[in-house]
Amino acid sequence: MVLEASVICVDNSEWMRNGDYLPTRMESQADAVNLVCNVKTQQNPESTVGVMTMAGRGPEVLVTPTQDLGKILTALHGVTINGKTNFVSTIHVAQLALKHRQNKNQRQRIIAFVGSPLEDDQKDLVKLGKKLKKNNVAVDVINFGETAENQEKLEAFVGAINNNDNSNLLTVPPGPHILSDIVISSPILQDGEGGGPSIMPLAGGGMGGDFEYGVDPSIDPELAMALRISAEEERQRQERENVAGGGAAAEGGAEGGAAAGGGAMVTDED
Repeated sequence: MVLEASVICVDNSEWMRNGDYLPTRMESQADAVNLVCNVKTQQNPESTVGVMTMAGRGPEVLVTPTQDLGKILTALHGVTINGKTNFVSTIHVAQLALKHRQNKNQRQRIIAFVGSPLEDDQKDLVKLGKKLKKNNVAVDVINFGETAENQEKLEAFVGAINNNDNSNLLTVPPGPHILSDIVISSPILQDGEGGGPSIMPLAGGGMGGDFEYGVDPSIDPELAMALRISAEEERQRQERENVAGGGAAAEGGAEGGAAAGGGAMVTDED
């Protein structure tokens, strides 16, 4: 498996409040980011992942590349929606974080979620892409939300970076699908292989074929196992939340019954 240091750029702009990706762009992105972190840290035990935000007062590194998944998830839990993104500045900061990685044998990769309009000029994006290519930095971009508006710019950006298909553009239009499910099936999580643009079809069959989680375990058994573990952890988390919610409801019902049994009566007063 590829030894990598990755920085995931999270779009936390005001555009992430939109509900065209269920339940919101922000929450669907959060699920996808959690998935990417899980897979990247399990593909190679020596790989590291960092996280940063793209909006607010400016790009901010929340966690430098680390193997501590708990630290990453804790940082993601505290991300708030604010302001608008500055894509070029974000990528510059991410590259700087990768430059100072502890293990210089790790390949460098930036994974950027873009769910708001890009205000950067296309020429600046191409210039940045060429610089990243020169410095051996690969970039994966998940284009969702403002897909049509950003497509041309992001294609030019990824095209300028691409070196032996080491970078990817995944475009996911709004629809009944789940963002994290599409990311699972994309080249972004295929251990660094693939490259070029991928556009999620609006309808019809999924990208993963008939395999569970879209991965053939005979080709990549470790990735298939990582995805199964991630899905099981998510299922257990949801079960715990359901149990906790049910207990709170039962407690509330008991208190209501006790109040009724005590003969309390509420009357309307004019």
